[in-house]
Amino acid sequence: MSNTNLKDTVKEYLEDVELKETLHNAKLDFGFRFIFPKGNDPQGRPIGKPFTVVKAKDKGYVEILSTISLDKRNVHMWEQMREDKKEPFLRHLSKTISLEGLLHAFDKQNIRFTIVDTIYISKGEIFSKDKFYKSIKKVHGLFIVILIELRDFFSGEFDTSDLELIS
Repeated sequence: MSNTNLKDTVKEYLEDVELKETLHNAKLDFGFRFIFPKGNDPQGRPIGKPFTVVKAKDKGYVEILSTISLDKRNVHMWEQMREDKKEPFLRHLSKTISLEGLLHAFDKQNIRFTIVDTIYISKGEIFSKDKFYKSIKKVHGLFIVILIELRDFFSGEFDTSDLELIS
């Protein structure tokens, strides 16, 4: 299947979400930013999280990713913490994400997490819409787990000494 057909198919799949932007980058065959799921909560706030889907040139896979950035209050709390408290927590999050078979990165400078799922493409074939959305839901689910873990961590409910039992 050509990259143009794959791009068109992925764009068609994205009709069920809130498409925000088409990426234009010489390193990509295609890329899209979108919000999943679309819609608002009863107070009118968006319920979706930002996602990106990209296909790098000369690669046999599509990546679906989402990035979590801390809000200003939590950034301040994170910066005030001792390193010996941060590292066990980051290892815990890494284990949680890795157990789901997803890739991830933590950008310490900007204090943000990125979660990535990969859909490999067989030559001449394309992945189904079902597989595409299962990947998005998997990343979204881990996004929610990390937000809950972060909330617990900053509220003091998460005790890093508990991690000594499983480390």
